[in-house]
Amino acid sequence: MHGVAALLLLLSLQADRYPDDITPPPGTRYPCALTPLPRTLPGIPEAERSYINRTYTRVLRATQAKLIVLKAFEDKQGIAQAMQRYDATTDNLRTSLRDDRVPRGLEGFQNDVVAALDLQRAFFRKAAPLRLSGKSMDDVYAVPEGRQASSRLISAWNQMQRRYPRWSAATKDSIYHHLCALDLF
Repeated sequence: MHGVAALLLLLSLQADRYPDDITPPPGTRYPCALTPLPRTLPGIPEAERSYINRTYTRVLRATQAKLIVLKAFEDKQGIAQAMQRYDATTDNLRTSLRDDRVPRGLEGFQNDVVAALDLQRAFFRKAAPLRLSGKSMDDVYAVPEGRQASSRLISAWNQMQRRYPRWSAATKDSIYHHLCALDLF
């Protein structure tokens, strides 16, 4: 059992490691100029880098899951399957985000990111039946939880800016675009 526990821990650590390749899923594209998270996160205190790395890895994964669902919505194909994958993926990501040990002072940021993901999940649960019934993407984007999620992502961004006033331009740009890419608008 000790070996299995060690393997699970290793897999968990790898799952939270920022990927070398951030290419969007096939047939999709990021809605903004997403750049990889800088490896050393210049301007972020060393004690907080691991948390930021884990969090933005999860944000990237949630973004990629979102892109797949939106593609299914736009193509009007595979919506139910895309929603099942999205729900499973984002449920795990949400749990990881919520349960992560947060550095003191970043609790509000974490709450905003978790709330944004919750609202985005609610958005997709309401949007899928609309799209399946033939409603337009304009009708889909009118689901209020999408705008509410966007507001929480803006709040998360504002907290990051206040927290790290001396971060490098590359770190700031990447972090901004990760939150932008997760956003629906």
